[in-house]
Amino acid sequence: MKNLHGILYKLIIVFFITMVCSLNVQAYESVIIKYPERTWVSIYYQKERDETIAQFIPPYDYRDNWSQSLVFHSYKWARGQSCSSFMNNLLANVSMQNDKMRVQMVKDNINDSIVMWCAPKNKYMSEQCEILRVTRGHEGLISIHYINRSMEDFTLRKDQWLNVIRDVKVYYSYYRWDRVLSKASVYEL
Repeated sequence: MKNLHGILYKLIIVFFITMVCSLNVQAYESVIIKYPERTWVSIYYQKERDETIAQFIPPYDYRDNWSQSLVFHSYKWARGQSCSSFMNNLLANVSMQNDKMRVQMVKDNINDSIVMWCAPKNKYMSEQCEILRVTRGHEGLISIHYINRSMEDFTLRKDQWLNVIRDVKVYYSYYRWDRVLSKASVYEL
């Protein structure tokens, strides 16, 4: 009888360990950003299956009429793709709307690519400049877009924002409460 309890106890432990190991663990991928000024305000967040979009504006802008915006877009379905080729696809979509778009490549490789572009107003889109970064996350690719609807203002801010976008970190945790505690803003994707 004593041996039977020991065997049952071992079987229960093995069963429990097997169940825990076979669970599909949900981890939490986040981005960490240090704004050059006050923390920006969330105006849009949507998560659907393999994609997440989060949009932010400065606290002095308006939801329906913003001049600057920051967008994080997570593409879990793009896991394994090259950041460089993915960025080229995003740029091709914009150039179809505005053939006067001017692009300046900052960094271009398979794991992290950054580009700056500007396009004048036309019938399909308003005047706009953007710093676009596509980087590899733990679950797929992440695009980070700093958008400014004024070429003049963009020229004044581009160096500052290029550093901000370069410094965005992707953070991966198995626990939602395991977060980076600092003055940076952390957004779950």
